[in-house]
Amino acid sequence: MNSSNVNKSGTKLAFGFIGVQLVISLLLVVSTYIVFDRKMSEAALVGCMINVIASAYFAIVSLKLPKNASPGMILARFYVGEVGKFVIVAVCFAWVFKFLPELIQGRHAIMLFVAFLIAQVAFVVTPLVLEKDFN
Repeated sequence: MNSSNVNKSGTKLAFGFIGVQLVISLLLVVSTYIVFDRKMSEAALVGCMINVIASAYFAIVSLKLPKNASPGMILARFYVGEVGKFVIVAVCFAWVFKFLPELIQGRHAIMLFVAFLIAQVAFVVTPLVLEKDFN
């Protein structure tokens, strides 16, 4: 397999992860709206989107590599992606705490953090959904 195919495969996997994460998020937000109410679904949406945005940054930075990337460059991209993901999560939660105080109280806060964690399930589910792309 040449470098060009590896790069295309990495990009495909990055967007595959993002797509699965968005589907999981949509299912969670809709089910939260049906079971609870609009405010709980908003908390779920915000929690999921924080994770999706951070994960998308990580996937794009770490999996979309230039042709002939050295092992050192690959490792550096993963570190940059992981640090960037951490910073994005911290900034997004700080933004929520400052501008959406109604989502950090009581059951809404629980839903916000649970939704954030559920969006992480994409990293377990994606290899199962995109199994042919991992072989």
